Amino acid sequence: MSNAAHRIAALAILAVAVALTLYPVAWMLSASLKQSREIFSTSLFSLGTAGFKNYLSAFGQRPFFLYLFNSVLASGISVLLTLVLSALAGYGFAKFPHRLAPLFWIVVLVSVMIPLEAIVIPLFLEVHAFGWTNTYAGLILPTAFNVVGIFIFRQAMVSIPDAYIEAARIDGAGELRILLSVILPMVLPTAGVVAILTFNLTWNSYLWPLIVASDDSLRTLPLGMAAFQAGFNTQYGEVMAVSVFGALPTAIFFLCLQRYFVEGAVASGVK
Repeated sequence: MSNAAHRIAALAILAVAVALTLYPVAWMLSASLKQSREIFSTSLFSLGTAGFKNYLSAFGQRPFFLYLFNSVLASGISVLLTLVLSALAGYGFAKFPHRLAPLFWIVVLVSVMIPLEAIVIPLFLEVHAFGWTNTYAGLILPTAFNVVGIFIFRQAMVSIPDAYIEAARIDGAGELRILLSVILPMVLPTAGVVAILTFNLTWNSYLWPLIVASDDSLRTLPLGMAAFQAGFNTQYGEVMAVSVFGALPTAIFFLCLQRYFVEGAVASGVK
């Protein structure tokens, strides 16, 4: 096969993959504008008679904007803490050799493998001892830090030549100044990868908010969507409208940082 044929075949396969990926999204958007009886009886591209009534009805039943605020607050704090702590720890692991560094690195890698379900009971008992149940502190802080960020930052910083750091030290720069002015600009795409992964993980978190926040005013968007869907006589058009509303922030966040994602993923060794 010629190069042109290979290119056409690759584009065809890519087009099929994109179509299969976007079909559920298109179906969700279409269903959010239809009545429940129209969702399964009309085609994907037919216009529903409900229009934006599903959105208005759903938002009138539950305080989804409050749930949105809680999710944005939790995700934003998680991204900020993860970026700061992961950059500091990654810089230490990458550029400060120590005889105990391998042991600490093993601890980091092992902690990545431990799921939240395995530690959720002692974590809740600890939060309860602090009096943080049904508070923003208990909702956000215990799961705010994503340990995977340390691994990603460390992998990216290892590839940076030490000559840059030595030159900055000769010029009188301290370690924090070196990290902020020399290292971080070089690993900016990696920071984008960590931010996207952390935001997505926190945004979709369900188990911990369900356990620690029984007050409706502290519910995040996934909890609010689940409570709305669990009601009797479920209106699927309204459920799809809420799903569209819940998916928009993650899509917007990813679009804002998408140019860093591929470059940062390759640089940090993430596949």
